[in-house]
Amino acid sequence: MTTQYNKSIIGTSRKNYGDIPDLTDEIIARCNEPDKPVKEIPKVNTKRGSNLEKKTGESSIVNPVADVNGYIYVPSINAYFTKERLCNGKNWFEAHKELQSNGQRMPTIPEFIEFLKYIKVNHENIYKDITEVRSPWRSEWLDADFKLKGKDLHINYNHILDSKGNLIPKNSEILDKNTLMTDKIPGISLDDYINNNYTNQGLPNKNVKSGDLYYWNPRSDNNSVARFYANSDRAGLNCDWYPSNTNSSLGVFGIAQGIPPKLAG
Repeated sequence: MTTQYNKSIIGTSRKNYGDIPDLTDEIIARCNEPDKPVKEIPKVNTKRGSNLEKKTGESSIVNPVADVNGYIYVPSINAYFTKERLCNGKNWFEAHKELQSNGQRMPTIPEFIEFLKYIKVNHENIYKDITEVRSPWRSEWLDADFKLKGKDLHINYNHILDSKGNLIPKNSEILDKNTLMTDKIPGISLDDYINNNYTNQGLPNKNVKSGDLYYWNPRSDNNSVARFYANSDRAGLNCDWYPSNTNSSLGVFGIAQGIPPKLAG
């Protein structure tokens, strides 16, 4: 017998804070008819001074939809990230292909930044697993590939598989001129980087504050991609990592392509 979800299962509407939408009915609709197209989830006001913050002192970055089927919903970009690393032991190319064969994809650097900001508030254990300086070694592939075209270094992202199984970037842009193009070992401030000083392409800009996060800038060797990592010595953002490299602790927090098929009960 198929479970029909209602407010007695999902829960009643929460207190109305004005700028935070009540999505109870939307959640019930997704539970009962997961394959039916649904309206776009309203944007959440994440600015400081919102009604929620004024009334409760809490950040208005909240999870408007329950975590679903092993995913975390990040409202700022309307995306579902996996709660665990996938594709461990796969190189950058293999990870892309495995994710896409399972209806998922690799996050771009800006998407990963939004994921970090959200889980720092809402899933602190996962945030620490990604960023904390401790053993064991952990790392995540990111969808950013750097290629020299003529005299200009480009960033390629949003890769898809063509009919022959080749990875093709949907986006290829000249690297932002404000990108920090000096290695900092150490370091830059992780908080300042993800909250203030990054380019539209997700890389640290020239105004980023100093700190403990190691940073290797994009290379023009036509054989460099991005990854984030942490171990017992440091945490860092590599934009000079070989895409053919593998490690059992190197994986991906994937993004579902669309809404995950089943909502958790």
